[in-house]
Amino acid sequence: MWRSSRRRAESARERLRLARELWGWGPHRRQREWFCARAQVRVAACGRRWGKTEALAVDVATLALAEARAGRDCRQLVVAPTEAQARLIGGEALARLQEAFDREGEHTAGLELTHRREPMQITVAPPGAAARARNVKKARGQGPAVSRILCRTAGRDGRSLRGLWAHRIVVDEAGYVPDAVLTDVLLPMLTDVGGELALASSPAGRRGVFYRLFAQGQAVAPPAPNSGGAGRKGGRGGVTYQSFQCPSSDNPHLDKAFLRAMAEELGEASFAAEYGAQFVDEGGAVFREDDIAACLADDPRVSAAAGDLVSAPSAGRLYSVGVDWGRRRDFTVACVLDATERPARLVGLWRWRGTGWEAQAAAVARIVAAFSPVRVLADGNGVGDPVAERLSEAIRSVPAAPNSGGDGWTPPVERFVFTADSKQRLVDGLTLALSARALTYPAHRALLTELRAFEYGPPGPSGRAPMAARGGGHDDIVMALALAWHGAPTGAPPPPSEVILLGSQAGLPGRE
Repeated sequence: MWRSSRRRAESARERLRLARELWGWGPHRRQREWFCARAQVRVAACGRRWGKTEALAVDVATLALAEARAGRDCRQLVVAPTEAQARLIGGEALARLQEAFDREGEHTAGLELTHRREPMQITVAPPGAAARARNVKKARGQGPAVSRILCRTAGRDGRSLRGLWAHRIVVDEAGYVPDAVLTDVLLPMLTDVGGELALASSPAGRRGVFYRLFAQGQAVAPPAPNSGGAGRKGGRGGVTYQSFQCPSSDNPHLDKAFLRAMAEELGEASFAAEYGAQFVDEGGAVFREDDIAACLADDPRVSAAAGDLVSAPSAGRLYSVGVDWGRRRDFTVACVLDATERPARLVGLWRWRGTGWEAQAAAVARIVAAFSPVRVLADGNGVGDPVAERLSEAIRSVPAAPNSGGDGWTPPVERFVFTADSKQRLVDGLTLALSARALTYPAHRALLTELRAFEYGPPGPSGRAPMAARGGGHDDIVMALALAWHGAPTGAPPPPSEVILLGSQAGLPGRE
């Protein structure tokens, strides 16, 4: 085994002192318990703002530095659903290490820090050791001692991970990594060296490998004093497991008023999962977990910005836009699909709240001007009716963006009228798209949360089971995505009773 449980505990205490001396980092109580766990496999179910990214980055950075100082070979692999998420931890670890090396103190004496960006890799080693190690044909653990941190995306099938190995694997948002990547790609990497595995994620329901490993660490008698969670020894090769439930309220720096506001906004079930770190039963989920996971795709052309998904439009592509208008506490959401070929790709997702209807219509109009889509489908119920009219007017008044990928086409705004029947058909279309793998999207947290929380309620007097977000949560992204898919160029047009063309754009000729 790479490290005994005793050595892991001693190393954690030493590295906490190192983090305090180098960066003044003092973990809150639960972070310390996670940091000092002795188990070979650690699993943490974390609420938002608990401090997961910070704890993982400090953990990775201090181990890299401590092992390099001790002259021991160490390879850590940081994995996340997308490359951007893996880089988030790698980037913070690199920033902390760079700060330590800039001080030129005793902790970095005789070592050098190097890194590359594509793919991201951080190296801490004696000067020239990394270059010598590359030129030595050696078995694992032999040759010059080098401490490395590799950051990779899990992707859909773990293809970019195959052939790698590590002493220690850290998986961020493990609940959103496909099960097959965890079981068939990552876990086998640890067998040769008796390595360690750290999984941290917001809960994604009572399913999947992440939940099973979390449960495995809980399925024992109460933990020993100061152990920081339940732990058990068992499984293949006497592997030890320790799991932690880390609600947002553990963080003493988090405003309690903020948590109360989130509880009111999200509803009981969504708040329990997002901030309470609880595994909420999926119940009558509309979208199958296997389908949700299979449609994940790390798209380098799409970037995350302030919670949105943004990409540059390209000429000659066939786009469709779906818009769901927010009411009261809901978000207004616009989704853009590139439906030029199958699978279609989600290339844009924007959310607004707390702004007036005029501003929202103008924002959507700018998106339409940039992408010049074939179709724009907008929620046309209630307040959505006059707002869709405003959108139609705003589109005519916004000139095409200079970098527009479109050809100047001004699409008609189609108002989608929601009824029990039309909503059922709309959602059925999205369900079939996911099951047929005809649609892909990046690992956008709010999108995945809404897909997983969208469920059937108890049947009404008509016998029909209504569909909505669990526990009064949000379903705005689901509806906008369903509308965009419904308007995808190769999809079947909706029945005339459900779509009304607005303003002077009705009856415009089709796009050639």
